[in-house]
Amino acid sequence: MHYTPYRDLLQKLFPDYQKVRKLPLNGGMSCPNLDGTKSFAGCSYCNNRSFSPVFDQAGVGIQEQLDKFIPKLREKYPTAGILAYLQPYTNTHAPLKHLMEIIKPIVEHPEVAGLAIGTRPDCLEDEKIAFLAEMNRIKPIIVEIGLQTANDLTLAAINRRHTLAEFEDAVKRCQSSGLTVTTHVIVGLPGETLEDFKRTAEMVRNLNLAAVKIHPLHIVVGTQMAADFADGEIKLLEFEEYCAAVAEMIKIIGPETAIERFSGESPSDMLLAPNWSGERDKIIVEVEKILAKD
Repeated sequence: MHYTPYRDLLQKLFPDYQKVRKLPLNGGMSCPNLDGTKSFAGCSYCNNRSFSPVFDQAGVGIQEQLDKFIPKLREKYPTAGILAYLQPYTNTHAPLKHLMEIIKPIVEHPEVAGLAIGTRPDCLEDEKIAFLAEMNRIKPIIVEIGLQTANDLTLAAINRRHTLAEFEDAVKRCQSSGLTVTTHVIVGLPGETLEDFKRTAEMVRNLNLAAVKIHPLHIVVGTQMAADFADGEIKLLEFEEYCAAVAEMIKIIGPETAIERFSGESPSDMLLAPNWSGERDKIIVEVEKILAKD
């Protein structure tokens, strides 16, 4: 294998378990880009319904979710370590007291090995990082800070409402507190070229991030990009272009940062394009074939 797989990072963080499985949970939080804190429009590509299996659990308490979902996961993986995953929206976008009420029961649950938290760089105030660092002394905490691209012009165009500098600052403050930090990037955002993808990969490498998820841009219903795509304003990468770009990024990122994934699935009733984005195995085979040539 020509890159470090995510399972190697999990093995390092959770040496007592041969396998670790993520358990998605819904903390019932919103996003500053949707609730008016920064915007009501949201990121132009984003519809949480398209990627979160627990989207409909927003009104369900954390303890109830744990009681419901852990036994189901245990039926399939009786000896695996359980990495709880606060997935939908921005899971540090709440007052500290509320975060404590959500996160402490998860970390203290005897069946939970650790916690991954999906969030944004502009929702990681020092007091929240200090709390997460405290929890990290009990069980491993992974902070997944979304970026998508290192190009500030693109970040503005897709309505992310934060900058690369804010991302870098949040990453460094989390890392200095002892937290494991990972990120997400999107390949194929409108107007970007291979040079943009390479610069994003360089940023991931230079920040010593523990892992990265690489996603192809895919168009899902209910987003601004869906409207733009319908109007012919967005040209998507072809399968071969995407795989070549990912291979180039992986070479730049290097072995110190684990690659969590480089595909991206959405429910068939929500996905508009490209039709290959969910073909995980096909993408892996093609990317590894390109990497093997070097």
